[in-house]
Amino acid sequence: MENFKENKKFQETVATAKTLFWKHGIKRVSIEEICSETPVSKMTFYKFFKNKEVLAEYLLRELLDKWHEAYTKIMSQDMPFPTKIKKVIALEQEASADMSEEFIKDIYNNEFVELQKLVSEDRNRYHAEIAKDMIAAQKRGEIRKGIKPEFILYLLEDIGNKVVDDKLSSLYSSKQELIMELTNYFFYGIMNNQPDA
Repeated sequence: MENFKENKKFQETVATAKTLFWKHGIKRVSIEEICSETPVSKMTFYKFFKNKEVLAEYLLRELLDKWHEAYTKIMSQDMPFPTKIKKVIALEQEASADMSEEFIKDIYNNEFVELQKLVSEDRNRYHAEIAKDMIAAQKRGEIRKGIKPEFILYLLEDIGNKVVDDKLSSLYSSKQELIMELTNYFFYGIMNNQPDA
């Protein structure tokens, strides 16, 4: 797959699939639809990807790697921890902005074993990293001393489960709105973080 990255048809196939997956989810979009919208032949598609699940993995890995790179850059900057958190929340908002509810559901609840593995591994990597960053902030006195790192990790895992909770989702107009609520709640709790507001 790496050999094709500079190939124009490969780039067009990936861009088309991203648009369709983000809009309709992975399950609903067919290889025929991707080929028709690109346009490429099915033979060309199969030259690039074994199936649409492998293409979805490729797109998700690309998204997760970009997000992780941006997160690491934010955390390495010399600024107060609360400012970093605001930037991370903005990053979350930007990452999920164009994703449909169907796509988010397909990511969290899918039958594709490799995609599940990818999501699980990346979630574990992200959770471990953010817990490490929060522990470092705690040592600097930017987070209250009494909170346990295990509690932070538990809450991070629980947030992932809440995204696909149908009862909770029904309270929000979109998955993006729920994701932002959960992200803000994780970092700020229920207190007003704007003292003058």
